[in-house]
Amino acid sequence: MGKEELSREELFALVWEKPTVEVAKELGVSDVAVAKLCARLQVPKPPRGYWARVESGQTPRRTPLRAFRDEIEARRKAMARPLPGVISLSPIQRKFVDHALSELAAKGLDVSGVRIASNQIRGIPPDVAAQMLLLIQNRYLAWIKSGEVDVALTHGAQQSLGGFVDKILPIARPQIVVMERAGRSFMSPGKEPTILIHLTADLQDRIAQLARLVRDQQLNHVVMPLVTLDHAWSAHHVYSAESYTMAESALCISATEIWVTCTIEVPRFRD
Repeated sequence: MGKEELSREELFALVWEKPTVEVAKELGVSDVAVAKLCARLQVPKPPRGYWARVESGQTPRRTPLRAFRDEIEARRKAMARPLPGVISLSPIQRKFVDHALSELAAKGLDVSGVRIASNQIRGIPPDVAAQMLLLIQNRYLAWIKSGEVDVALTHGAQQSLGGFVDKILPIARPQIVVMERAGRSFMSPGKEPTILIHLTADLQDRIAQLARLVRDQQLNHVVMPLVTLDHAWSAHHVYSAESYTMAESALCISATEIWVTCTIEVPRFRD
């Protein structure tokens, strides 16, 4: 019987019946070839010192083939399981991530803490994740139209970006305030824009100053326009104000609450 004709069970019986050197002679191959065949067929070989213990009259435990198969399967599943904090990227997502990191680096942001390998983000600081999140949502349409990111403007591309936001948002959460609409829109029920606000130290200082102004002057509330560095519109979760004739966001601050007002205007609708 040649080595290529052996079943997994037959090879298992051979290597646990006699030393590998003897099995190799019987099959007419080298002991290295037997070892490789065992690895390919996932057959466990006796551990070092096994045959010496047999010769001394001991009966060392034999590894059950079924148990070894289960162990191999468990290892395979463990290796396939995503590592904690690892974000897998589709080809479309990778293009936007690379361009966003390039722009952030050009603006002076330290992105050295971002680790990308094999189309996976394997490490990214929360502040960089937050800035990437806002930048992609605010700029993705402009990048596509200018050709800076070579992706067709399709529903599939937008879905892919929405999926990326779902993945990156948990990492960016410490830096992001998520504000959802209080009521429903009859225009698109269940898909109202969400506002993601990057809670930077500068923005927190501005909010604190305005909150003091409200208290000192006994005002109802004050309104502060939001700029693209502060926030991004998100409708699960990718949205661009360019889709509308006009879209404005403002942060409202009272003595006890903070909320966002958004005005969206399209040719036949104002909300």
